[in-house]
Amino acid sequence: MNGDRVRVVAGIAPTDYRLPMVLWAAGEAVVRDAELLLVCAVPAYSAPEQYLPVEAADARRKAGLAHLADAAEQARAAYPGLLVTTDVAAGAPADVLRRAAADAALVVVGADDQSPFAEAITGSVPGALLTTLSCPLAVVPPAEPSGDAAAPVVVALDDTGSSHSALAYAFAAADQARRALVVLHCLPPGKNEAAGPKLTLTAFRELYSRVEVTEEVAAGDPKDILAQRSRRAALLVLGSRGHGRLSSVVFGSVGRDLIRRSGCPVVVARPSAGEVDGSPARR
Repeated sequence: MNGDRVRVVAGIAPTDYRLPMVLWAAGEAVVRDAELLLVCAVPAYSAPEQYLPVEAADARRKAGLAHLADAAEQARAAYPGLLVTTDVAAGAPADVLRRAAADAALVVVGADDQSPFAEAITGSVPGALLTTLSCPLAVVPPAEPSGDAAAPVVVALDDTGSSHSALAYAFAAADQARRALVVLHCLPPGKNEAAGPKLTLTAFRELYSRVEVTEEVAAGDPKDILAQRSRRAALLVLGSRGHGRLSSVVFGSVGRDLIRRSGCPVVVARPSAGEVDGSPARR
């Protein structure tokens, strides 16, 4: 890392990369006055990838370098003055990104379209990172953002105790982007009253007084409700329940479903001892 400079990390696949994800990550780095680090994971020559022919491993490494160079050029062209660095590291993509995230403010990856069954068998990079990163994770869909200036930031709250970190991130993001914020209380079927953190919400309203805040209550399956709302949002912010990969697949994690279905970028903000400090810096 460049001294004490804030860092945003974006994962680049050696086979290809998605320009909307790179540009979204670059924009996040700009609002934080941060460095953008583009990371590409390639197979190592030793176990467990030792059976990959050397020629194939070399080809993936060269492809990764080419994609990193192209992605960096695109980010610099879109945001002149942005500090963009690149790194190629050997190992599984999720492991490489976890190491890069050790001192990052945010990790950004592209969404994948694997089914829950395929993810349970082969794994998913966003899914593997969902509950294991020490910083927020952003998953960006492949489609170009709508660019609707009126689209709000939406933060989804439930009763799991993970709402504080999500609120901290969502208020800061709405403040930075000069967007309205919708605080959406998702109620399970049969429940007709929201039990959200009123005192915490009041504190954030006072801290971010220029953010226009609307509270809404929606009853039903949170996966369907939030997938629909993501079509009209600029950003969807969730808290993390902290389940492991297989248990989240088996029990139907809302976050794991949304990183496949969302129509806008999704940020999963993990609860931690210093939750507000893990949100974007207020500007």
